[in-house]
Amino acid sequence: MSDNSKRVGFIGLGTMGAPMARQILQKHGQVTVFDVVPAAVQALVAAGAKAGGSPKDVGELSDLVITMLPHPDVFRDVVFGEDGLAKGLKAGAILIDMSTNGIAVTQEAERALKPKGIKVMDAPVGKGPWAAEKGELTILMGGDEATCRQAEWLLGMVGSKLYHCGPLGSGQVVKLANNLVACGNMAVLAEAYVLAKAGGAKMEVLTEIMPTTSADSWQLRHTLNGKILKGDFTPMFKLKLATKDMQLILEMAEALGTPFGVGKGVLDWFERSKKAGFGELDWGAILLASNPELKPQ
Repeated sequence: MSDNSKRVGFIGLGTMGAPMARQILQKHGQVTVFDVVPAAVQALVAAGAKAGGSPKDVGELSDLVITMLPHPDVFRDVVFGEDGLAKGLKAGAILIDMSTNGIAVTQEAERALKPKGIKVMDAPVGKGPWAAEKGELTILMGGDEATCRQAEWLLGMVGSKLYHCGPLGSGQVVKLANNLVACGNMAVLAEAYVLAKAGGAKMEVLTEIMPTTSADSWQLRHTLNGKILKGDFTPMFKLKLATKDMQLILEMAEALGTPFGVGKGVLDWFERSKKAGFGELDWGAILLASNPELKPQ
């Protein structure tokens, strides 16, 4: 079977998943989609995609299935639920989880599906919705090299850079380690902002000089200065998802026996902000919990 004739399924049509599925539809010519939000499915169907009535349906109609889901529990339900993928996928199929779900659930899926002849790999992504719209995501593949090679033609439709990170789960490890640094940067920016404000400094001076020093960062330029201080809390990366990632990093650190001192402080910033009701906003909304004057416009 040629790559062009392989049937592709896509489950999870959120902020990232929808543009990724559109890229596959445009470049591959077909994709069967499913999401719990009917409007998200209909938008793809209007563009030429086929609708699956359940994850099981998508599995039955696909040789490769991508999942892009917001939480490990959702992934478990999609794979193992009453009408889950496990009941539809056939021997020889490949399940590619592109969500950020951690190591455990990916390995759980492999243990259940491998005896059925179904291959599993993880391939979480780097960059945000803007890159998904252009098919320029960074793809972090975990799994045996042969399986990853079999999926590269498809992953290349949504990503411009593909990396094989190691055995199954390694893509999750690299993604979560990266997000520990990224979320840590957001938290330390929030802490620095609160500190400087409490000390009576002119905040515009702080935010102007940091990009010219070793305190410079992507989060400073694009999230704090580029969005939050302008009152733009439109989610590029939802705060609740950043919180979920930090919780997954904590679980991974505990399982591996590695230090997580800094991470606990970062997680505290995100958890407090989520509890304050900012979970659906951009991750930069961690500043809102301590700076109520920074109101969304």
